Amino acid sequence: MTNTEKNLKFLIYTGLAVILYVPFIVSNSLFFPYVTGKAFAFRIVVEILVAIWLILAILYPKYRPKKNWILVSFVLFTLSLFISNLFGVNQTASFWSKLERMEGWVTIVHLLGLFIVMGSVLNTKKEWYAFFKVSVFASFIMSMVAANELQKLGDDAALVSRRILTTIGNSSYVGVYALFNAFLSLLLVLKDTDRLSDLIKRTNDTLSKNWPILFYIITFFLNAWMIFQSGTRGAMLGFMGGLLLIGLLMAFLEKKKTIYKKISFGFIAAAIIFTGAIVSMKETDFVQGNQALNRFASIFAIERTETGIKLEGTSQARVNNWIHATRGFQERPILGWGQSNFNYVYDKYYLPRHHGNELWFDRAHNIIFDWLIAGGIFGLLFYLSIWVSTVLSVFKTSKFQNSEKAILISTLGAYFVHLLFVFDALVSYLYFIFIIAFVYSVVTEDKESCDYQINDLTKKIVIWIIILITPFIVYLVNYQPYKAAGELVKASTVAYVDSNGQTGFYHENPIIDNIKYFQSVIDRDTFATAEARSRIMVAGNSVFNLNVSGEGEQAQQFNAVKSQYATYLYEQVNKQIEEEPNNSKYPYLFSGSLAQIGQFEEAEKFALMAIELSPTKQLIRTPLINIYTRTDQPEKALALAKETYELDESKGDMWIMYAKVAARFDAELFNQLIDKAIEEGNESWVESLLKENITNNPDSLQNIISLSAFYVRVGNTTSSLEVLNDAIELFPENESQIGSLKKQIESGIDPTGTKY
Repeated sequence: MTNTEKNLKFLIYTGLAVILYVPFIVSNSLFFPYVTGKAFAFRIVVEILVAIWLILAILYPKYRPKKNWILVSFVLFTLSLFISNLFGVNQTASFWSKLERMEGWVTIVHLLGLFIVMGSVLNTKKEWYAFFKVSVFASFIMSMVAANELQKLGDDAALVSRRILTTIGNSSYVGVYALFNAFLSLLLVLKDTDRLSDLIKRTNDTLSKNWPILFYIITFFLNAWMIFQSGTRGAMLGFMGGLLLIGLLMAFLEKKKTIYKKISFGFIAAAIIFTGAIVSMKETDFVQGNQALNRFASIFAIERTETGIKLEGTSQARVNNWIHATRGFQERPILGWGQSNFNYVYDKYYLPRHHGNELWFDRAHNIIFDWLIAGGIFGLLFYLSIWVSTVLSVFKTSKFQNSEKAILISTLGAYFVHLLFVFDALVSYLYFIFIIAFVYSVVTEDKESCDYQINDLTKKIVIWIIILITPFIVYLVNYQPYKAAGELVKASTVAYVDSNGQTGFYHENPIIDNIKYFQSVIDRDTFATAEARSRIMVAGNSVFNLNVSGEGEQAQQFNAVKSQYATYLYEQVNKQIEEEPNNSKYPYLFSGSLAQIGQFEEAEKFALMAIELSPTKQLIRTPLINIYTRTDQPEKALALAKETYELDESKGDMWIMYAKVAARFDAELFNQLIDKAIEEGNESWVESLLKENITNNPDSLQNIISLSAFYVRVGNTTSSLEVLNDAIELFPENESQIGSLKKQIESGIDPTGTKY
């Protein structure tokens, strides 16, 4: 091996090691700090790695790709997505994604580049296992980060807040990161039969000789701990299923090795006993009080009702999204909608029963449906062909030991189970690439690379072109969106309230500087523009709520600046709506901003536009209901509120909205709604409405009396009297009147004078 070859390979090894520590990057100076910093670092490193690999492959043909169905499938998948994105709904989102996700076709291309580099350069098992050791060590550090995070949360933290985020920033991504590294730890343990046998037999100097095995066993349990502390049910289920599958495969594949037979039965027993124990104890305080065990048990929380099977909340939400995706696929079955365009499907085919979940979903939360929507049937088939070709390659080759085969197949199986409930992100993509590149490298080890001869002059020219063009590619792909992500942080911060209750500003020239930073992001003309225009409206909520007391010059100047911001907002959001005419998010938010500054006619126009784009989404309708209410249009307000509630009459918050509108415009209808809700067993809706009235108007004694009367009506005199006792403390000047009401209740008459 020449020095040039050694140096180039060393640079690639270094870059790959850097990629393993990408999950630790948190860029607080960038918008979506847990996402953007990682993605930019990943892209830059891969772009440099591909350039180095190209030079290596030009000089040394053995590092060129070798034909294999894994590679062919990956290339076809990438090309298929390109075509789907080209004919999709929103090409910018499809090719570049958005700051929150940083995926899109550009990331798929980078992943393909990483796959080719790894599969071509790491061409021995020794190199791969060295790489996996670095990964497992990194996961050990991550587990320390997780432990420190839990310690800071303390024992009194709510269950939901005890889901670890670490530097990855999302509990679901932590779960899949730990899932991969748990199985890589097992791979490192079981690949060395002799050391494992020594450890089990407890031979002399076991600890000093076999400390690496002990370390990998420790990291396995630490990663298993992280999986459960992440509360990611897909990862938990995949992990337990993966252990079971390892046991079954090792029992099936191994014919002679007694140690593997024992281990296989241990995996099977552990998976079955643990799962069975948690499910059987799911109602106990021990399980209910433990975040990890409680979420694992909730996987199996299925309730049978008269109308069928009811799933636990988020599980039902996922099923709803799969139905949305099925309908979207039926409309565009061949090429799909393009990457990052599920939001259009979600708008168009929204199920009213889905109300109560997030207003905006951009993923179906199921890998099958996600790729059906993004790439149509061809995109899904090419994606699945990567999996199939990888699994078949593992089974067919003799270059893997049976233990390696069992773990690799089980890792992919566990990951696939996870993907049935959660979508991919950079961290999971990376580890999927590691696994399939490992398989590709091993099974093609003896194949001949493309040995096309290039003369020395051509080599020099091409290499210099690569050296010169790589910085430009890195700049063009990353610099402008990177700068935009930083400026967007500054643009979005307007004002704060200090410890003394005084309003302060983040910039020297309040609001004017915000406009300047927003415009700088937009002028860069990147995929961050849409996010910037969305944030203009969000920041507008703060801007329009700011006031300077008095009528002097300062107040006039401040109001002029607010007016300037309103003009800027109107101009930019209109442009975004023109660019994305099928996205309900922008007219929905825009109508709220316009209503906030009293532009009700314009607000109504955009609210109607949003409803037209997503006619069955209840929350899309609420701004228009509020507009009709505020502008005293009772017929329109009542009709729309009624229609919205009737989309799904099981939604209490929509009933409350309808009742509020009725209370303002039609007292008789309001009483009818109250009566019907109580008759149908929806007392909690009425109670919530009356309590909300008190919260919104705490100075109204009548609101408190109404709540007391409600409790009497539903037979809860204890609560009725408690409400009146509290009222005496709040309204001591009305103690005599309230005391009289209490006597009426105690004698069998409600506060309205009706016998009960």
